Amino acid sequence: MLKILEVVVLLCISVQIHRDVFFMDALEFKNKIQKIDQIYRSISLYSPSVTHFPTHASVFLLATSPFKDGYKIVELGSGIGHVCLALSKLVENSLIYGIEVQKDLYLASLKNIQNNCIKNVEFYNLDVKEIKSLFTAECADLVISNPPHYFDGLKSDKKDRRVARSADNLKVMEDFIYAAKYLLKNKRLGCFVIHPSILSDVFIYLEKNNLEPQHMYIGYGNKNKDAQLISLIFRKNGGKNFVIHPPVFFDDLK
Repeated sequence: MLKILEVVVLLCISVQIHRDVFFMDALEFKNKIQKIDQIYRSISLYSPSVTHFPTHASVFLLATSPFKDGYKIVELGSGIGHVCLALSKLVENSLIYGIEVQKDLYLASLKNIQNNCIKNVEFYNLDVKEIKSLFTAECADLVISNPPHYFDGLKSDKKDRRVARSADNLKVMEDFIYAAKYLLKNKRLGCFVIHPSILSDVFIYLEKNNLEPQHMYIGYGNKNKDAQLISLIFRKNGGKNFVIHPPVFFDDLK
């Protein structure tokens, strides 16, 4: 939990130079990060493994997702459910759905709903390729995800995390992007946090599915390291309005 709070503080400092953080000024963005901090302090999380607790990517996804109260939100690859649970506190009048293929993580997410008395979140044990079996087309106002992003030499050494965060090829990423296209209402936004190594492939898949990049945030370990994560916001049938925001440095205070 201390690592999560450190990330939250660092994000606050790093984004103060932003003038348009998904249509919020710097102070509003800072207040949002502080609220995420408070939420992660308050919720109780169970996980079958320490590798599935909140990370830099989780906080980055929450900090950059353009959610609004009253939205119908779907998270693809919801793990133990902590992002959905945090969202439920941020947008209490929204309906939030988490999709997770791994049975043990799905069961953990159900336990986390119960432990935190959450009423506006539902989880489903489902492969994203089967999304049509539960959801109608164009039903979501926002689709978010931290999809599998370890490919080839980037694969995790942790066996259980490797299942959640890796893929033998980019087909899995393509499945996530197609699911976002299927779920999103026309002109609505999606937000994916991805590894920089697959950014060019993601652009190709987005174009193939009529999902137009709108905003990009790049996260670094510090000013001397290569980029670690990218938050990419895209719009279904959107226009050419792509903005790359100033960098976010995760480790400035270490």
